[in-house]
Amino acid sequence: MRTLLFIVPLCTTLVMCKGRSTALVVEPAEVAPPPAKADVVQVATVQEITPAQLAALLEKPAVFIYDCNEADMYTEAHVPHAELTVYDAITADKLPADHNATLVFYCYSPECPAGATAARTALTMGYHMVYCMTAGITGWQDAGMKTEP
Repeated sequence: MRTLLFIVPLCTTLVMCKGRSTALVVEPAEVAPPPAKADVVQVATVQEITPAQLAALLEKPAVFIYDCNEADMYTEAHVPHAELTVYDAITADKLPADHNATLVFYCYSPECPAGATAARTALTMGYHMVYCMTAGITGWQDAGMKTEP
């Protein structure tokens, strides 16, 4: 039985030819060379922003803040100058024409994925400066930042 267990795996790597065994030679698949530096595409990623960092940007031009919470939560409290948006309904007409503008998305808390989802959508639309305040409105408030309305 031991011999049989040894022969079966051995048969998978050897080819029997007229009573002689010859090792099976497998040619490596052709591998494409690495891309030239000019061919490398840099993929943008959503950047994290803290409540304090966002507070410092509030009065700067070309900064657009999007609250991805429900309307009743937005009415109760939101980051100053934030616009209510539906996280899975981001379209070009809801974002600035300038693809170099700074966009910041947030939702309720770190457990809520809505802000990050909206931010990734903006990246796919060609925006370059895309941030997500993962702390959400709860983190904003916990940091002692003022809210609107």
